[in-house]
Amino acid sequence: MNYLFNNKWKGISGWIFYLTIPVGMYFFFREKFDEIFTIKVFSIFSNDSLFGNSGGMEWIENGFLDEIFTFLIIVSGIINSFTKEKIEDELISKIRMESLVLSLYVNYGLLLVSNFLVFGLSYFNILVFHLFTILILFNLIFRYKLNIHYKS
Repeated sequence: MNYLFNNKWKGISGWIFYLTIPVGMYFFFREKFDEIFTIKVFSIFSNDSLFGNSGGMEWIENGFLDEIFTFLIIVSGIINSFTKEKIEDELISKIRMESLVLSLYVNYGLLLVSNFLVFGLSYFNILVFHLFTILILFNLIFRYKLNIHYKS
């Protein structure tokens, strides 16, 4: 079975993926997400509802820009990562699989190291970044290996 997307999606998904990462990181580090695009959203859980206080299942004011960037990075990253190459053969599939395995190893290795070295709310930020690092690492490793393959 082939679960790869059509090659026509590679260009637009690549542009979206590689442009939203630095813009999203800028907003994250400048802590501007909540200031730019605040709307009323329906919340299943609010901050207080996890700790036994009343909350959740209600409409709240929330900065929605971080959700938009998370959606864009994940969807465009998956489409860009798993789109067929113009010539998709067994060697490309092997390179794709090896790149995915290596990106998983590196990502979880970094997560294990940060588990013992980062604490508090900073650890939560590390976990958020690990949502994206598998896709970023996979794209970097896969493109690097493809570049080496095409040059040889």
